[in-house]
Amino acid sequence: MKTKTGKGGVIFLIVVLLYLTIPLATTLIYSFTLNWTRILPRGFTLKYYIQILSDRRFIMAVLRSVAISIIPVCMTSLFVILALYTALVYSPRLERVLELISMVPYTINGVVLATAVLATYAGSGTIFSNRLVMLICIYCVGGLPITFRAIRNNMYAVNLRQLIEAAEILGAGRLYAFFRIVVPCMVSGIMVSMLMCMAGIFGDYAMVRIIAASIYETAQLYLFATRNQPIQVSSVVLVVLMIITLSVSLSALYLQMRDQDKSSKIKTVNAGE
Repeated sequence: MKTKTGKGGVIFLIVVLLYLTIPLATTLIYSFTLNWTRILPRGFTLKYYIQILSDRRFIMAVLRSVAISIIPVCMTSLFVILALYTALVYSPRLERVLELISMVPYTINGVVLATAVLATYAGSGTIFSNRLVMLICIYCVGGLPITFRAIRNNMYAVNLRQLIEAAEILGAGRLYAFFRIVVPCMVSGIMVSMLMCMAGIFGDYAMVRIIAASIYETAQLYLFATRNQPIQVSSVVLVVLMIITLSVSLSALYLQMRDQDKSSKIKTVNAGE
């Protein structure tokens, strides 16, 4: 069933789109300019891109951001997969408990969480007194809601219980069926949740500033450090970070759309039969 959109709705969407894209477009143009003190910029150059992309400090900051994004995401995904599998197969009542626990990070502000963790574990003499360990654990907690929802929906989409029951009928154990049948069917869904969390963590500034700013400079901290340099330098850094974040988000969107296309084709084939 097709829905008609009035001219007013179309105009409103165009205005919102312009409102959201004009700042980004201005930043992109500014990153190429020599000077922009009038209505139109005067002179274009690539020297600021060459300066930033050849700066080893910036490259290392980006790599640190990628590393600190990947590690918590992988850990959270593994823990959620195992916990949900155990709950759905062995004790379905636990699913509600896990769902409630996964929603707790939504109620805690990231700055409050980082400050509380720092005050609790700094100088404790345990492994949690390490600033990077603190940061990884905080990101694991912060990414829990998205990861839990995505993996839970994916397990229901692949009919986890039916797959396990079918595997048991054929003589396979539950653990074997999970790793050899269920997990391969969930790879795309797991990747989508991981990429979504990575995009969020990659753009974090507040928590890494509180926990590990003095020992672990990430891309966002590097961007903050460019505030005393020409505005073109900050614009270039922002454009590069936007491209990286956009690439991760588009990858997640592509995987999600591909799975939806596969599901629709399977439904079409089943309906035809």
